Formats: sequence, structure tokens, C-alpha cells
Amino acid sequence: MNVILIYADDLGYGDVEFLNSECKIPTPHLNKLAANGITFTDAHAPDTICSPSRYGILTGRYSWRSQIKAGNPKHGDQPWISPKRLTIASMLKDVGYDTAAIGKWGLGSDWAAAAKPNREGLDISSKAIDYSKPIHSGRCIGFTYDDVHLGYGRKYYSTDRYKRYNEKFMIEKTDGGRWYFENGISEGGAPRFEDFDMEDAQMRYIKRVAEYIDVKGGKATNPNIKTKEGAPFFIFYAPHIPHFPHVPAKQFVGKSKCGIYGDFIMELDWAVGQIVEALERNNMRDDTMIIFTSDNGPERQCYDYIKTYNHNSMGDFRGVKRDLWEGGHRVPFVVSYPRKIKQKRVSDRMISQLDIITTVADLAGIKVPSTAAEDGCSFASEIDSNCKESKPRRTAMIHHTPNNRYAIRKDNWLLVEWEEGQTRKIEPEWFKKSRGVISHNQPFELFNLKTDPQELKNVYSEHPEKAKELLMLLKKIQTK
Repeated sequence: MNVILIYADDLGYGDVEFLNSECKIPTPHLNKLAANGITFTDAHAPDTICSPSRYGILTGRYSWRSQIKAGNPKHGDQPWISPKRLTIASMLKDVGYDTAAIGKWGLGSDWAAAAKPNREGLDISSKAIDYSKPIHSGRCIGFTYDDVHLGYGRKYYSTDRYKRYNEKFMIEKTDGGRWYFENGISEGGAPRFEDFDMEDAQMRYIKRVAEYIDVKGGKATNPNIKTKEGAPFFIFYAPHIPHFPHVPAKQFVGKSKCGIYGDFIMELDWAVGQIVEALERNNMRDDTMIIFTSDNGPERQCYDYIKTYNHNSMGDFRGVKRDLWEGGHRVPFVVSYPRKIKQKRVSDRMISQLDIITTVADLAGIKVPSTAAEDGCSFASEIDSNCKESKPRRTAMIHHTPNNRYAIRKDNWLLVEWEEGQTRKIEPEWFKKSRGVISHNQPFELFNLKTDPQELKNVYSEHPEKAKELLMLLKKIQTK
């Protein structure tokens, strides 16, 4: 069994046609994936922003249990995931898999290995870092090959080159310095920030995933991609799509009915098609499980897309990226595995991306130690009915924000441990009115998602015992 995990960046529940019949963005390749696989309609990212979700999906552990309690690692930070912690990559590597990370990283890198003696703090300029030395990222946690771009922040370099794609409601019109690192080596010996273009990078990484598959199939060679003949493989492909800056390649510009945002998602959809084509030409499709999902909900400009394009990135839900409401973390989630999944299925089983590592282990016959994937469950029986799940069905999960607020889901009940589920007070009044949101003055929010999936009415005052029960469960999980 080969495994490809495609991790979109800021893709909303309503940004794909197979989940949103009113979607203004054509997603034919994703539709086909869903038509030949399982779509999970109640699937959730571990966090409401990027890096914490990436920590969670690779480890099966909530990121807030780590040394970084909230937010993303700083530019120049050492690897967030300890090399002693089991990841999907290290788990599969240990049983003979070739493992590859391609695209966005965002989990810290081994800057100390290339630090000059006079380096101060997290300085990653050429004055502080010897870029002729390896600066490993994915290799630190079990990937045998990685081709990733690392962010440096606007302190080092900032460009407004993306103004050619400017929209009046874009929230990021510039991009900080980034550069390519393949197997830890800086391309060309040192970063050249001014040469880096996010548009070119996305096309590069799509081609690199296909190339990796071709190398495994014997149809291509690349001296930097070293693989074991006959070994299965795991690819973690993390496109920077549709995160800002929105920079669709020229072939996609103007193709959707949702501006450059929709055009960018069409590029992501095309990437999925390219991956499937690569598998098919190497006769690997039947034995490859593709998991497609997103690291959190859509960015806040999606409110403007409703008014401008009549496109609802969050679907029927409330909330966007960073929010505890469903739109902040309920994401598209499809599993396609022709050898085991013979026909289209839709499952309303509640799952978390924390469950992927355990599910893959169950399907591959790997025993996960009790010290790893502590917060993961398993949904392996959904994919292979003969597979015995090593952990019980998920009944509860915690949602978390970059400002360290929490919510807890238990069965159909959701408790937000705050006065409301948004973090930036940006939900427009016209949106609330159109959805029928009922205002309240309660200290917390409680919703029954079975009867009120849109989270329109806070019933905290009507069910104090249920709220108390959930709050106690939240504290119990937080301290275990």
C-alpha cells in the first residue's frame, strides 16, 4: 500500500464541488476522487491555523501539548516535532517505506546545524547562517527525501510582485522571503529571495510529486531522489494553495467564477489530476491510497466572495480560519483507495486528521506504541471492513485557536469556552442576518450540531448540565 497525503492550505468546506452544489469553482479531478472513494462530511483539522494542524496530522497529537502552546513556530526555530516522536513518516520509514515531503513546511528546521559562531537569536540571514551546509526539515522527522520552501518573513525580504493579481479585498499584497531547500541544501548555495516566486513554486512542486512517482516507477531518474527498489512510498504533498498570495499559473487565470481565488483552487484540482495520471502511467493507482484534506477553514476574505461571486467558501457553516465555529476547522476530506474502496461512499462519521496516523498503521498492520499518536483514533474499518481498528471510534475532539482558546465536541454537542467562536470580531452583520444568527449575552456558547449545524442559536442557558459536563471533559482531556 502506497500513501499520498495531499494537504491543501486554507481550503474551505464549500470550496469543492462535491461538497457544495453551488460552488463557483470547477473541481473535476477532486470530484472524480470523491466519486471513487469515501467523502467524510464531518472531518476536522486539529487546529484552526496552519502549523499546529501540520504538527497534529503528522503526529496524531494535539500541538498545544507541545512546547509551543499556540500559534506557529517563529522563522528560525528548530524543528517543532521532536526527532524522538513518532510521525507518519518515521513510522512508515521504519517498516521499509520511502518517504517524501514536498511543498510547504512550516514546522521549523535544523538551523543550528548551519549556524555561524556569531549567530544571535533566531537570525537566519546569511550573516548568521552558512547556507552551504544542510538545513534539514522533513529529514528530521522521518522523511527520506524532502523538497520544501521555508519562510523567512518580511524582515529579510518582502515583495509586492503579486500586485498583478491584486483584488480589492486581498489581505496580503506582499510576501516575505522564501527559498527552496532540497534534502536540506539551499538551491544554488544561498537564498536569493528576489528570485523566488510563489506562482513558479506551486507548479514546481506539482511537477516534483509526479516526478517522484515516476522515479519510483522507473520512468524517470533524479540523483537527488534516492529510493529503494520495490519499496512502497509515502508522499506528504503540501501545496501553498489557496493561501495568500493568490498566484494561479497563467493557464488557470480567469477560468473560474470566483476570481483569482477560484482560479488558484482550479490549479490545486489540476494538481490532483496530475498525481493520479502519474500513478496510472506507473500502474500504481490501485494500490495507492490518496487522502485529500485541508489544514483549516478559508481565510477571512471569503465573506467578500459571498457578496462578489455568490460563493460560500465555508459552505453552510459559520466561521473561517482561526475560528472555533465549524467553518474554522471542518474541512474537505476524501479517501480514495481502489484496491479497497470499490464504489462511492459518503460517511458522516466524526473524524479528525489526528486519526490518520493510526488509521494508516491499522491498514498497514503496524502497531503504534502507547507513547505515540496519543490523541488519535482510527477509522480503518471505513476503508477496509475486514480491518480491526486498534483504537475506538472517535466520540470527542478539541478545537483550538492561535490565541489559545478552546472548544470541545462530544457526539453532537459543541461547547465553546468563550463568549463566541470567532477570534477577530470579523463576522459581518449582513452575514449574521442572512444566516439567521440569534444574538446572546452568555459567557460561553453551546450548540447541538444535530439540530443546529449552522450554530445559529446558543443554548448554553437552556442546558447548563450539558455545558458543565463538556467543560469537565475538556479539562480532563487537556490534562491527560
